[in-house]
Amino acid sequence: MVAAVGITDRGVLWRASRQEPSDRIVRIVEPRFADGAFRRAVTALGHRQPAGMAEITGHDWTADGHYYIEYHTGGAWLTLAEQLERLEDWQDRVALLERVCSLFPRWQRSPVHPLGLSLHNIVVVAEEDRRLPWLLPCPPVALGTPCDLFGVDTVAVAALAPEVVRGVQHDNRSVDCYALGTLVAQGLGATGTPPVLTDEDRVEAQARGMLWPALTAGTRIPSTLGSTREGEDLFRSVEQCRHTVRSARPADAEQLRSALAALADPVSIATRLRRTDPVRALDLLQWVPEHDRDARVRASLLGSEIAAERGDDETALRYLNEAVQSAPHRFDLRHRRYEAAWKVFETRPADRGLGNVILDDIALLKQTMEEDDTTLYLRAAEVRLRRGDPRTAARELFTALSRDAGDLAALVLYCRCWIELGDLPNARRTDVEARRRIARMVDTQLLTTGEAQQWYEKFDRLLS
Repeated sequence: MVAAVGITDRGVLWRASRQEPSDRIVRIVEPRFADGAFRRAVTALGHRQPAGMAEITGHDWTADGHYYIEYHTGGAWLTLAEQLERLEDWQDRVALLERVCSLFPRWQRSPVHPLGLSLHNIVVVAEEDRRLPWLLPCPPVALGTPCDLFGVDTVAVAALAPEVVRGVQHDNRSVDCYALGTLVAQGLGATGTPPVLTDEDRVEAQARGMLWPALTAGTRIPSTLGSTREGEDLFRSVEQCRHTVRSARPADAEQLRSALAALADPVSIATRLRRTDPVRALDLLQWVPEHDRDARVRASLLGSEIAAERGDDETALRYLNEAVQSAPHRFDLRHRRYEAAWKVFETRPADRGLGNVILDDIALLKQTMEEDDTTLYLRAAEVRLRRGDPRTAARELFTALSRDAGDLAALVLYCRCWIELGDLPNARRTDVEARRRIARMVDTQLLTTGEAQQWYEKFDRLLS
């Protein structure tokens, strides 16, 4: 055995090695708890591996008269307490605790009653790119008096329902629910540790359900989220699970799991608030995890929509820039950013950065254009003209006119390109061709006489 990792009401857990470093977990149980019923229950568990639980690979008496249970996980592991300690981000903690809640029904279908949930009695096993919680199965020990809990770690004592500590009759499911709520309170609670208490004080405090503070007394959850309906639902669910009256506790973990899942989705919370409190909705989007690309895209799209509704085009574009950074090959995001960038560009035509964004998006979006669509070519030409590059603009417009020879807006810009290039003969030839097409469009009733006159005047102004 290498090192102790936690003292629970069901013995001391040790990190141990057999074939590889720390490839085993060993539980040492005091001989007074290892009675015949306890050992028979361990043997029964060893003959099967309940779902979501570590495998029991051995159990027997030690040379010094203690009883041991050996577990194997099949991968690198940390106790839930150790794993939570490594997770500074509250969102990662919420995700891990939600997985624990998801496994709760499976664990309750096992032969272990009550489960004995605690930060030490659950290990988190690395499986490929995932980290999965596993319970270390162990039958409950028969506590003779509350004094049998002396020496047990504070986090493990706090997970015991008050009625268990008091030694009165209890309901296994209610006890499990209390432990689960306490795990969440411990995982998301204040960063400070509870004050050091004597064994007597610690057990007495838990007999009254007061050893571990309420989640609302100190929490890692940001206040902007904690004050939302979803945050309040989580606080309420945790405290309901930890109610000192066992009949007031919920029957299962679904309410708590749902509350964790809801809080883990700031985008959905912001969506709910976008109409009633758009400023707060935008503030909530900062809590979307950076590593969750899909969530970041959803957050960016929602942020852009809220900003646009508030008339803040600059902020809308900023959110769309973030969306494209998260998923640069999505055509729909590029199209939305292009439209938002063009809207801002019209007020800041000298902004080369905006122009680059527009041209970059257009280069990708050209792959999706309809055969006779010329809009993107015209927009690209306008950007080129505004940055003093009429030659490249002319090439864009030549392509546009090859797609739609009757595009009068393209002809106007094409004529302007020749003028800026100092080639008046080509400018005049473009003007003549444009007037011929305008006349034909009037004859075929594609243009009214008044509309035709407006186009004539545009060419007149260019060549006057």
